[in-house]
Amino acid sequence: MPIHIRCRDKPLGRTEVFLFAAKDINVANLLLDPNNYRFLDNPSYKKKLRGKYHLPQVQVATLRLLEQDKRYQLTEMKKSILSNGYVPMERIIVAPYEHKRDHCLVVEGNRRVAALKSLLQEHNEGVTELTPTQVASFGRIPCAVLQAEGNDLVHAQRVIMGIRHIAGPREWGAYQQAQLIVELHDLENQDFQSIADHLGISTIEAGRRYRAMRALKEMETDEHYADQATFDHYRLFHELVSLPGVRAYFGWDDDALKFRDKESAREFFELIAPHAEEQSPKVRTYADVRRLKLVVPHPKAVAVLLDPERTLTDAIEVGEALARERAHQGEEIAEVMNEISRALSKIDVLAVKKLDKNDIKSIDDIIARLVQLKRIGESA
Repeated sequence: MPIHIRCRDKPLGRTEVFLFAAKDINVANLLLDPNNYRFLDNPSYKKKLRGKYHLPQVQVATLRLLEQDKRYQLTEMKKSILSNGYVPMERIIVAPYEHKRDHCLVVEGNRRVAALKSLLQEHNEGVTELTPTQVASFGRIPCAVLQAEGNDLVHAQRVIMGIRHIAGPREWGAYQQAQLIVELHDLENQDFQSIADHLGISTIEAGRRYRAMRALKEMETDEHYADQATFDHYRLFHELVSLPGVRAYFGWDDDALKFRDKESAREFFELIAPHAEEQSPKVRTYADVRRLKLVVPHPKAVAVLLDPERTLTDAIEVGEALARERAHQGEEIAEVMNEISRALSKIDVLAVKKLDKNDIKSIDDIIARLVQLKRIGESA
């Protein structure tokens, strides 16, 4: 099955043709690429010699690297395969491996092959129970074997990886992914665990994306801000719903899946999409939303934030100053309490004379003041 690829370093009009042979191959005969480009920024990565790829210790180390680094999301992929079965929407692209007979090196699809190898290994070790059908399905999979040799083979591998990861299919954006989760949840009545298993993400992340989309829908249906809302705002709500203090200030209720306080919600809407055309949004990025944590605990900082003439940076500076002041006051209170405790410890209870009314009133006043301070501190 030929694939035609036009390379940019070739004269215009010249086309390279890469040929593949369709073949079902045992997963045990597929070698993970220990020098995969995705490993280059991993601190524990060390380049391996090509003639050593097939050694068991090299393959074990490569699989372990994929399993242990959460960036590769192998756990989520394994859950998806267990939930959906192995769905070969795209063949694994492999190249002949000259250093071990009947073995091929994975060019494209290392994560999928690693997930299958990991599941089969866990089954053999008694960690996971696979059905005979699953063992058969996971153990032999459709592949496309590159038909090239020498430098042509190496060149073909690089071009194919470039097509896939640079010029090729793009993942859906965050908004599109969240919309799918909403439809699976609301229209198909799937819970977040089921959605997460099917899509290969964590349950927490599935719920977070759902809540973020619901928050955006609130803006899209608000009578004052509906025209201002765009899909680009989804990423800001994604951050908002994950920050307890920030979402509470702006009135978002995780249980009710809506903003309880419309006016507070509109304060956030105004920050990300101001009505005045000449005014720029104060909150534009994930980081801006996270920085609101420094502002919302302090009413004075919030007042600066909501002032059209002031910036987010101004509000943060006020919030940080108030936080330092509060911390200093807390240190002073601690010193006073320690001093009171030390003074009281010096009093010999047995030597105390009978208290008169003034003494009792003084003690009552001190207790009342301490109780008041305690209540203030607990409600802060």
